[in-house]
Amino acid sequence: YHIFYLNGQTLHVIAIPEFGALELVANVTVEGSPQAMLLDGDRLVVISTVSSWNLRSADPLSDAMGWGGDYGYWRTSTLTKFTVYDMDDRTAPEVERELYMEGWYSTAREVNGSIRAVTHAWMDVPGLTSWLDLPDGYYRLDYEDPLRRQLREQAAWEAIESNREVIDGLALEDLLPQVHERTDNGIVTHHMSDDECADFSAPEEGMNRGFTSIFTLDLATPTLEFEADHIVGNSPLVYASEDVLIVAEPSFSGWWFWGNDGADESTNLHTFDISNPGTTLYTGSGRVNGTVLDQFSLSEHEGVVRVATTTGQWGRWWMENPEPMVSHVVTLERAADLETGDQILRQIGHVGGLAEGERIWSARFTDDMAYVVTFEQIDPLWTIDLSDPTNPTVLGELEVPGVSTYIHPLSEGMLLTIGLAPANADGTGLDWSTTRIQTFDVSDPTAPTQTDHLDLAPVLDASDGGWSWGWSEATYEHKAFQYWAPKGLLAVPLSTYRYTSWTDASGDYQWNYEYVSKLMLVEVNETSGTLSSYGTVDHSLFYDGDDERWWGGETQVRRSIFMGNFVVALSAGGVTATNLTTLNLSDSVELDRVWPDYYTIRYGDVEEEEAKEDDREAKGDDGKSTSEDRERPDDDGKSTSDDGDRQDDNKSGDEDRERPDDDGAGAAPDTDRQ
Repeated sequence: YHIFYLNGQTLHVIAIPEFGALELVANVTVEGSPQAMLLDGDRLVVISTVSSWNLRSADPLSDAMGWGGDYGYWRTSTLTKFTVYDMDDRTAPEVERELYMEGWYSTAREVNGSIRAVTHAWMDVPGLTSWLDLPDGYYRLDYEDPLRRQLREQAAWEAIESNREVIDGLALEDLLPQVHERTDNGIVTHHMSDDECADFSAPEEGMNRGFTSIFTLDLATPTLEFEADHIVGNSPLVYASEDVLIVAEPSFSGWWFWGNDGADESTNLHTFDISNPGTTLYTGSGRVNGTVLDQFSLSEHEGVVRVATTTGQWGRWWMENPEPMVSHVVTLERAADLETGDQILRQIGHVGGLAEGERIWSARFTDDMAYVVTFEQIDPLWTIDLSDPTNPTVLGELEVPGVSTYIHPLSEGMLLTIGLAPANADGTGLDWSTTRIQTFDVSDPTAPTQTDHLDLAPVLDASDGGWSWGWSEATYEHKAFQYWAPKGLLAVPLSTYRYTSWTDASGDYQWNYEYVSKLMLVEVNETSGTLSSYGTVDHSLFYDGDDERWWGGETQVRRSIFMGNFVVALSAGGVTATNLTTLNLSDSVELDRVWPDYYTIRYGDVEEEEAKEDDREAKGDDGKSTSEDRERPDDDGKSTSDDGDRQDDNKSGDEDRERPDDDGAGAAPDTDRQ
């Protein structure tokens, strides 16, 4: 068995000779800022973002990104890089292919050897303007003066006509994001379009020159074939199962024409069929009112798309009497527009009126149910029946202190959640320094009950001794939330730090930081719902040296793996294996420090490299920069969610691992990972 771990700019390969033993066998430097990795057999794909400002002027990729001619700018400022490694020899990974997609990385999924990565590119097209050339005197007019609006609209139409002339003079391949491939002979650019423009979708209200692209890379083919589909739109959220991928993006039309608040807070949905390996097929688009929180607020089950949204959030600061916030669950199905014949998503069901004045903090869909948590001062949990998709029905509501930010279905009728504890004795507000684990019995959805809760903190009293607020990445990144059903154990990382100072024997002022980095183990009884503290894995010693003044937030345990009777914890400073019976450390590997990146400042033909101190800051705070991949056999069931969807599962994103075939030891501890 092997663990693949992205740590800063390094890919670590750690061998597991036997459960409880660790051996570092390879370190590989990754170009750019690593975001995720996906594994299929002996092929590992590491996805990283590469800034155009980091490219040396002598790099042929820098020229390939340019427009050419007198326009000395790049087509876009960021690339998403796909580095395909041949991992047949785990001790010596070999680069098999290097592909650069124009645009920022959003997310990626792997199903049956096919990787689908979603990126978003803002193309810097020569001559296009995204601002208004307003006439002199415009800002001296009263805001309500009709002439002010007339001047603004006239300037907008002039900009639109100017942009239309620019676009008419461009080829389609100029507008679309391209893929650049690094080869032994230089850079080969692949224009990701066809003559008929069959793989292009443009919403009616596309407000910018942004393109969302779905890059499909087939690892099962010897030549690593790839294709791309494009949508004109805004930065996306993504849901994916084994068969369906949904892209959700805000529908706002832009600030040129204010006053369209209803459309501005709607969400466009685009669906794709991904059931065939190596192929992504567009199947329709639709719109729902409100904003979507994350991928867990999206689902597809038996051909029905389900969405949880909140309306009333957009534009509240400029409206005189905004409508109160309220949440909804909407169901849609694919259909054909009777007038145009276009493929659309048609709304077939809706339930609204959830928690006036509150917004959604977490949501989760199962086969025939939706669970939604809203919050303003206290946390209501809503149970919604979706067995008849044309008639979603609220069955129950439960108010509990604090708030849940992630919902994890357990066995039938039980939910496990993580979030924040209440701040006040009456159960209101939020204590951002205390992580709360809760279980809920929803076996009777008309009367959900809280069965237990457990508050976790990295130190006993954060207010004593100058400790900073504690935090857990698992409250906002579900990949840090690791539940292993066979043993009923939950692993949650917790961290904090404090500034310390003293006067040494010479009378000189000295200072340092003291870090606390732990993996808390919680025992979960799926039958009764009871929670109890099981033990702690401590990584603090990796960071509390005499000169450890700067770790840039990279001290927390990032990921954990249950393997046999051991739990493996991974952080920037090292990897540990702990016996679950004795809670004794069985083995550890200390990892090299992650040094800052370098960027290139260009002065004509002169280049100079400088250490970029800001790059030491925790890239992993968003749950993306540090990640892991763990090998798994092909017959393990591959993390199927409650509604049959593999969404952002352990093979989808930044973690995958090997699992033995007989007893499931080392198996992914949860079989429902979005």
